[in-house]
Amino acid sequence: MADTLPTDSGSKLPPASPTDIGNLPQLVTEITKIEFKTSEDLMRYAKLTRQIGLELYMRMSMDADVIAAILGRYKGRWFTFGVQSKVRGKLVGAHLKLGAEAVKIFGLAGIKMYSSYIKHFVKPEIEAKAKGERNKADGFTITETNGKGRAA
Repeated sequence: MADTLPTDSGSKLPPASPTDIGNLPQLVTEITKIEFKTSEDLMRYAKLTRQIGLELYMRMSMDADVIAAILGRYKGRWFTFGVQSKVRGKLVGAHLKLGAEAVKIFGLAGIKMYSSYIKHFVKPEIEAKAKGERNKADGFTITETNGKGRAA
């Protein structure tokens, strides 16, 4: 079984194909279908943004390491050999690593957006409700949360 990979538990898994990107296309499809009408839509958007960011970050980080390792072993011409190939390979992989870090920030942006929404909209809405000053807003419904991102 040369075409399988060992796991920690000793079982064998088929190798991941180069086109296997998990559920990323499904996540992107879900995020494009969201219409912002309630707090739950914002929470779902934040969670999907985080999932997409995590998926891409993991993929790009691992690919950067693979590219650096492959290029580090390159022995093609007289001017690229030995340590020089490893250094150049790491430089090439570093560009992809930098992109992975940007994707990680993208994933965190969704969570920060939702946290800011809670701070600037939900908490004042709760305070206004306690005072009896409820506004009737059209187009968007603010629901109270219990602090864990779930509607109360």
